[in-house]
Amino acid sequence: MEEKILVIGGGIAGLSAAEAARKQNEKADIILVSEEKDLPYYRLRLAEVLADPAQGEKLFLKDEAWFKGQNIQVLLGSSLDKIDPEAKVVSLADGRELAYDKLIVTTGSRSRQPDLPGDSRPNVFTLWSMADARSFSKAIADYGIKRCAIVGGGVLGLEAAWQLHLRGVKVAILERGSHLLKRQLNPEASILLQDYIESLGITIYTEADTAEIRGEGDQGPVSGLQLKDGRLIECDAVLFSIGVLANTQAAAEAGLAIGRRITVNSKMETSHRDIYAAGDNAEVDGDYWFGLWPISMKQGKVAGKNAAGGDDHFIKETPPYMVNTMKTRIVSQGFLPEEESEDISFRDEIDKENYSYKRLVYKGENLVGFILIGDAARQMVALQKELVEV
Repeated sequence: MEEKILVIGGGIAGLSAAEAARKQNEKADIILVSEEKDLPYYRLRLAEVLADPAQGEKLFLKDEAWFKGQNIQVLLGSSLDKIDPEAKVVSLADGRELAYDKLIVTTGSRSRQPDLPGDSRPNVFTLWSMADARSFSKAIADYGIKRCAIVGGGVLGLEAAWQLHLRGVKVAILERGSHLLKRQLNPEASILLQDYIESLGITIYTEADTAEIRGEGDQGPVSGLQLKDGRLIECDAVLFSIGVLANTQAAAEAGLAIGRRITVNSKMETSHRDIYAAGDNAEVDGDYWFGLWPISMKQGKVAGKNAAGGDDHFIKETPPYMVNTMKTRIVSQGFLPEEESEDISFRDEIDKENYSYKRLVYKGENLVGFILIGDAARQMVALQKELVEV
């Protein structure tokens, strides 16, 4: 009887795990279970569906023929309910039970949405799944949405803003902090980025803490966002882009070790024998997590290979932070202190007219970090070769 490998989750970690497991073991019985009704797709370009609904069909990573050729069974629209590590059985929300010899949990994350007055009004959205993107894109046409307030100025918020702008929607980005991308950019770089974004016709509000979603009556459509400081942002749609929460409930209920996410070692093994985890819902050694596509892919490959009998290890690294949208590129990596000190120095190049920024951070003579805005692709490759971790 062939070994049964069960992968829960249809994101890039789950797909990578299933593919790696098949490469390691040609005969294993592999099943990929996904909560979504769509085959795995390229989530990083999901916002493009807002500008052009037809783009959704171009984002799929593999088609049905590929899964059939790899002899990987796919169960779509199937949500995880419970994991029984002793019986080695997974229960799905529809009542089905699936036995396994090896289990790989790649349940990923879900969008965070604050509990605010008016959050159940029509035209309040999050953007994390293909279904989310299609729903929002359809609403733009059905409701004639003209103005959207995006709560959150991170990567997804910026990309969504650009795609909505291309669709002809007037966009305002609401950033709770003092400036955009506070963890990745220093204030000077962020101000230059904000100036550039506003030059495109997109409005940015900083220190914008949302208090209420306004509208007619209790359930009428969105008409605006009330901020805690009294400002009112007029809009007829709201998109929350304020981070994600890891889907760990079933793993926690099964008794797996949980920190902020499912705890795994470098082999992507959880605290329970024959159960692995990878991607957004996993943290290596209880502290390593970035929530980035390449990291999830690498972890999925390690988990899949090891579940199928291999012996591989995930190597922890500090990846660059990259944003490629609005006809510009933002890259930051390494050690990025706010101020110079006795052994830390900055070398800056700023071109405000062309919205270009470059900061190199040195510890002694060693390059330990950098920030780039503008035509950053070539510079990034060269700088990464010099970068020294501290």
